[in-house]
Amino acid sequence: MHIPDGMLEARTWIPAWIGSAGVLAYGARRVRAMLSDGTIVMMAVMAALIFALQMLNFPVAGGTSGHFAGGAAAAIVLGLWPAMLVMAAVVAIQALLFADGGITALGANLFTMAIIGPLVGRAIYVALRRVSGSRGMQLAASFAAAWGACVAAALVAAVLLWLSGRAPLGAVTAAMGLWHALIGIGEGAITAGLVGYLLAVRPDLLADAERKPDAAVARKVAIGLAVIALVAAGASFLASSHPDGLEYAYEQVGSAFEGMTLLEGPMPDYVIPGIANETLAGVLAGIVGVVVTGVLAYAGLTGLRSRRAEDRQR
Repeated sequence: MHIPDGMLEARTWIPAWIGSAGVLAYGARRVRAMLSDGTIVMMAVMAALIFALQMLNFPVAGGTSGHFAGGAAAAIVLGLWPAMLVMAAVVAIQALLFADGGITALGANLFTMAIIGPLVGRAIYVALRRVSGSRGMQLAASFAAAWGACVAAALVAAVLLWLSGRAPLGAVTAAMGLWHALIGIGEGAITAGLVGYLLAVRPDLLADAERKPDAAVARKVAIGLAVIALVAAGASFLASSHPDGLEYAYEQVGSAFEGMTLLEGPMPDYVIPGIANETLAGVLAGIVGVVVTGVLAYAGLTGLRSRRAEDRQR
């Protein structure tokens, strides 16, 4: 669902940049007040995990593929505002280091994946959890939240394409909605699996995502999630090579645009240049991406907390 450079007109991507920057700046202020050692660890490892899982494109009917987005999963585990910052870090790193999503379109990609996804996912999850607090309902709510977040983000992306004059509104929303309704099944299954894992090892972390987790507990859980992230990155060579839902839908109903890449990044297309073996180059790029995402997220959050301490001293 990463929109490339050139697909959106300036009349669309400039407001998307401004709107996303405003929402995320407000989110940073909200998160700064709740940062603890445990929160920082959980947010950093979730960023690394989501980055890794997004690399695993899975096949969908009709010769297309989909990938995990992670907005709902982050919102379920971390809460709404921390999830938005985590997703923003992932989407930005993908664009800057791997040329996955355009620089001009980064605001739009942040809006769909880092804002709409967590917002819709969290809302659905909380609403369904009010019906019942049972383990079965938590898993069902996780699945529904992830599916709804996936479809909602896709429909918003479709509206952005329409606003840029790239496709008729009815055709593009139908195409994006259809394919992402299918992709959302995979999104829901992965999210429910992650929630099921956390329910098995530390169910207290899901009792109230807004509270500050104990640092020791967070580190223990983070180790397990980090291992999953590295395994996922190592298995990235198994990802489907079919076009993703956005590419496929646009090929069906979109108009031609002048494709361009304003920033190649050091590892374009998730491959480390100079390594002859393409599989090895891809796996190593994935592992590097996981580590870089986790480290940068941890450093950024630590810096954000330091600013809170400095503000209090003034």
